Amino acid sequence: MTKDFSLRLRVIGLAAALLLPGAARAASDTVVLAEIFGPRAGWALETDDAFVLTKAGCMEMLTRIDFDGTVKPGLATAWTQSAPTAWDFTIRQGVTFTDGRPLDAEAVAGALTHVLKTPAPPRGFNPRLISGVSVIDPKTVRITTPSPSVLVPLRVAGPSTGILSPAALQGERPNPIRACTGPFTAVEEVPRQALKLERNPAYWGGPANYARAELRFIPDAQVRATMVQTGEVQIATAMPVTALRTPPANIRVISTDLPRVTSLYLNTAKPPFDDVRVRRAIQAAIDTSAIAASVYEGLAKPAQGPFAAIEPWAPAGAAPIKADVARARALLAEAGVKPGSLPFEILGYTERSEMADLAAVLQAELGEIGIKATVRVAGYAALEPDVLAGKFDSMLLSRSHLTDVPDPGAFLVADYGCKGGYNLSHFCRPALDAQLDAATAEPEAAKRFAAYAEAAKMLQDEAVSVFIVHEQQRDAVSTSVTGFRTHPLAHYILTRDLKAAN
Repeated sequence: MTKDFSLRLRVIGLAAALLLPGAARAASDTVVLAEIFGPRAGWALETDDAFVLTKAGCMEMLTRIDFDGTVKPGLATAWTQSAPTAWDFTIRQGVTFTDGRPLDAEAVAGALTHVLKTPAPPRGFNPRLISGVSVIDPKTVRITTPSPSVLVPLRVAGPSTGILSPAALQGERPNPIRACTGPFTAVEEVPRQALKLERNPAYWGGPANYARAELRFIPDAQVRATMVQTGEVQIATAMPVTALRTPPANIRVISTDLPRVTSLYLNTAKPPFDDVRVRRAIQAAIDTSAIAASVYEGLAKPAQGPFAAIEPWAPAGAAPIKADVARARALLAEAGVKPGSLPFEILGYTERSEMADLAAVLQAELGEIGIKATVRVAGYAALEPDVLAGKFDSMLLSRSHLTDVPDPGAFLVADYGCKGGYNLSHFCRPALDAQLDAATAEPEAAKRFAAYAEAAKMLQDEAVSVFIVHEQQRDAVSTSVTGFRTHPLAHYILTRDLKAAN
């Protein structure tokens, strides 16, 4: 990989204000992070719980995506494609888990095989994509694939391929306490509230500057904003535009372009959403430019498809769809959908505070073309089972196309492949599957990216999903902390480089 998908950081202005009094502050040798999501599946690594452990500076993978967007060595120091369907990884020597067990090929193969055998393996590393993991010698692991793939070194950079000590994987659910290799080790979990960590003095990359760290799970964005202002936490992530519009002098707000798009996923397996005319009518009713300016207050861009213009796999000349109420009404009429006859529910989730406002805007815009939409906003965990089972009309989703695997081919396969592990749209087109299979085996990046651009154009043209805005991440950081950087894929936050300001 190159820096092709490294994303721009932009620091927005600071305004002077007084520090709010009376807050409980962390000790100077402790850094506290407030995060939007906590573990929801008992630390099952095949779920997004794995991201909690990498953000906490606890768990590491064979490779890592660095802050500049390039792939770098992690727990593997080298890798090579030893055969068209085989990749060999050399395990870093001299590394120990914080329970004292040495890192070796057996431990790595055991951890990766564990996640492959889970009932619902992760989107980027599952038996459809990975045939198996085997030990070649004590310091070499081989990963085989059903067909040639150039993405394996990127697949093992995803948090769901994190390596925990073998002892952590013996129970019904993984137990990350004192089982990691990173700069911090988890020492205590406060269920649904926090994860407490201590410095790993034997960390192979050098000891962290902070002796202790804590990750607090705070889904309410306004609460996170208050906590960072008062000094109760030093870092608060995923700030909505409504929070910290004018940050006080003790806070830096960092805004970063993300490989993330908010979309309205349509259930294409359910009539009439299997009719492209109905989907295009919904797409034409939505004014993405107005939404970016109002709901996101200019801190997002109207979507031109799944990929933003700055990305090398975006279709050339792509542009946001312009709202056209007359065209939308005509498309519905052509499809035989009479005004008021289409029941339509929009789902959104509470963890993203902007979802409720966004859903209300969509409800009003769809009303202009005769679709009487209802809105239901709940916790994501409550919505996901029905959505995965196809028991829904539409769902708003904020989705990164590089988080699972830092190549958009994995996202396209997972979200729009016939057997995709996260195909919420229930979309299936065998020709697209064949195109993506060929693309993910293509070693030449330019050809691979061209195939992704073609797929993106089709998804936009056929309104498989309604892509609404390309997002930015806003993180709030106390001036008492230095060394913080926003990771382009949100893999890492509590790093060894964080330290108290002088």
